[in-house]
Amino acid sequence: MFTQRRILPALAVAAFTSAALIVGCGDDSKPEYCDRVDDLRSSVSALTDISINGDTINTVETNVETVQSDAEAVVDSARSDFPEETDALENAVSNTSDAVNELPASPSGTQIAALAVNVADVGKAASNLYDATSSACD
Repeated sequence: MFTQRRILPALAVAAFTSAALIVGCGDDSKPEYCDRVDDLRSSVSALTDISINGDTINTVETNVETVQSDAEAVVDSARSDFPEETDALENAVSNTSDAVNELPASPSGTQIAALAVNVADVGKAASNLYDATSSACD
């Protein structure tokens, strides 16, 4: 027969084991937006790493389209958790897309400089979103 001295340690071990199993069975996956933020990070990096000039406008256009697609995916999945950051990203990407679409075939230095500012704004907004999501995604 079990004595109280034997039952208490056995119950403690059982409780600990049960708690460990419950924690182990929990959903430890990251939020849906984490993979999308990683995709956005890659596309924004490709955009911001370009030295923007008249010869790179086609590359910038292509990269802006990719960033726009990745940003839409992030915004759709993270807006409820990070409304300020996703709004800022959405606005920055929209402004950059508009600036690219408004460029003439041979943009002036002033137009290229303005586009570079828009691209930097996308980088800043994306960085703010990365920072905001880092605790949930790392």
